[in-house]
Amino acid sequence: MSVYRPKYRDQKTGKLKSASQWWYDFVYDGQRYRQSAKTTRKTIATQAEEDRRRELQESRATGKPKINRQRRILTVQTALAAYKKAHPINHREKGAQIVLERSAPLERHLGGLVNADLSEERMTAYMIDRRAEGAGNRTINMELAVLSRALGSKFQILWPTLKRLEERRDVGRALSPEEEQRIVNAASHSNSGMIGPIVRIALITGMRRDEIRLLKWSQIDFENKRITVGNSKTAAGRGRVIPLRGTLEGVVTAYASWYMSKLGSIRPEWYVFPFSNRRRPIGPDRPVTSIKTAWGSVCKTANVRCRFHDLRHTVCTKMAEAGVPESTMKAIMGHMSPGMLERYSHIRHAAKVDAIEAVESRSAFFDGKVSPKVGDSESAIATVTH
Repeated sequence: MSVYRPKYRDQKTGKLKSASQWWYDFVYDGQRYRQSAKTTRKTIATQAEEDRRRELQESRATGKPKINRQRRILTVQTALAAYKKAHPINHREKGAQIVLERSAPLERHLGGLVNADLSEERMTAYMIDRRAEGAGNRTINMELAVLSRALGSKFQILWPTLKRLEERRDVGRALSPEEEQRIVNAASHSNSGMIGPIVRIALITGMRRDEIRLLKWSQIDFENKRITVGNSKTAAGRGRVIPLRGTLEGVVTAYASWYMSKLGSIRPEWYVFPFSNRRRPIGPDRPVTSIKTAWGSVCKTANVRCRFHDLRHTVCTKMAEAGVPESTMKAIMGHMSPGMLERYSHIRHAAKVDAIEAVESRSAFFDGKVSPKVGDSESAIATVTH
């Protein structure tokens, strides 16, 4: 074993001096390992050398890859910073945005810890803390997935007996007319000048959040009254055309006037919903990074628990209830298959009752009686059971 403090020559005095940190230097299996122990204490440096030797021995005995010691001693904050910097190189913008959003609570709760501190007990405590803050199970699972990738490993390797939180298996829901109205009212009175139009566009067109967020003025054709969707989650969604008529045209036109009042003009290459300080646009050459805060405020004010994506479910449901042909729904929503369309179509019970009554009225055995209303179901059940 050999631990030492490297010598260096002071450029001012020419004298040899010892570095403050200790290093270790040894040969194992024909390879030399010379590394800083990152400590000013000799006893800790000696222990670091022993640990490094043990890691190499275990690696050779088990056949597992050698542990990257530099990565092992990184703090969570440093590891996340490196991951956030490298991630956008070969990932979509949406993925990079998710990493940014999920990193924030990790840095707040775990930023100063190193990999060795991230025991399963500590991660369980993190889950409990985040649940207490109101985070959903899926959100917490995504945060830990980001952390594991930033640490260069997999969830099941870092925490082999730690179970992911159970996530909701439903596919969202359609808002009731009352909930929809409360959402629209809350968005219209928000301090943000953009969340109101964003919500109303979503509730009319069924466009996804990022399809709206990344819209450019060149995609809105006022003359021919159409909106062309740009980059989309699916190939079927990219480039689809949505009519710019009625209420939608009014919303977009009014927003364009507000936009011009803030920026003085509108250019085709500018984003419709630009980078903002929450009250006014300040960087039209880049899109708003996130609407999470504004959307959360809208839901809280409206007293409605839903995801932004549920607005898309709501549009698809209303189209299905109105009898819009499946081919037209697919052209507007951008779905690739009937199965995916079915996933988003939550036909409300009232509409199903109307459909059954319509079938009955056209049946040969229809007796002319009006089907009982949904509200009468309890009394009907009581009559049968008694």
